[in-house]
Amino acid sequence: MYIMRICKNNITDQIRDLFDANPLRIPEARIQPLCMLEVNNNKQKYLGEFKFLVKDGFKHMIDIKTAPVAQVSDVKTKKIDFKIGFDILGNFIKAFGLDPAAIGASVKGSDKMSFSFGNVVRKYIDTLELGQILVSNDIKGDPDNIFIEEISNKKNVKLALITDVLTSPDFSLSTYSSSNTHAEINIPLIQEYLSNIDTKLTVEKVSENEVKFNGDTPLTYAFTCVEINIDPETGKFSRGQWLDNIRSLRDTNVSSTEQIEIPKLLLDDNQANPLLIEF
Repeated sequence: MYIMRICKNNITDQIRDLFDANPLRIPEARIQPLCMLEVNNNKQKYLGEFKFLVKDGFKHMIDIKTAPVAQVSDVKTKKIDFKIGFDILGNFIKAFGLDPAAIGASVKGSDKMSFSFGNVVRKYIDTLELGQILVSNDIKGDPDNIFIEEISNKKNVKLALITDVLTSPDFSLSTYSSSNTHAEINIPLIQEYLSNIDTKLTVEKVSENEVKFNGDTPLTYAFTCVEINIDPETGKFSRGQWLDNIRSLRDTNVSSTEQIEIPKLLLDDNQANPLLIEF
């Protein structure tokens, strides 16, 4: 597991600026709201679902809402060096079950490239709703869980609860020559490759230098999370100002969530060179 720094581009800028979200290097379906990460010195490890952290189980229903995201749907990245770009896109291709080398053979002669995600959907939970449920029902984490016990006793380790994800079932690839003119993609070669493997992914020619890959399973490619703590003795959940604000909201009977700002956990705050996160 590692984190790789990439060049600044407009998609990661929008993801971070609009949604306070962390872009994933390898899109995957398991990254969903109400899942947990272990963050150790900016290195992330997927732990599992939040309900398994709760003593005696989490028996409350939290609605996972969905909404289309026009701001980043079909928005192309800036043109970047082909090798750098394809190193990144190769992981997207792997995530959809394809061999990057087979796709790379169809774009030989390209010096630059850009890519985009289509049909982007945001899935999210209301963190205030979750916080009120935790506080009102005195819900506690399970301090006897061996993973919680280990994490709670390490000061440099954080628990992050995923609250929002951005998903997409497809991506597009555009190629260019060194002079920034279009570099043609051998789409018949890609179609031949797809016809010889077991995949539900389809390919669509957008133009001579752009191809779209359409899948049937939306994959998460960015996420937002908040930090939570579990007391190693009592199992009590805490989130600093997060739960303090939730208590204030409940006690004063204020109904507008807009009056409370819930801090999100950005795994890197370098806006000039955003990170892609890999698990």
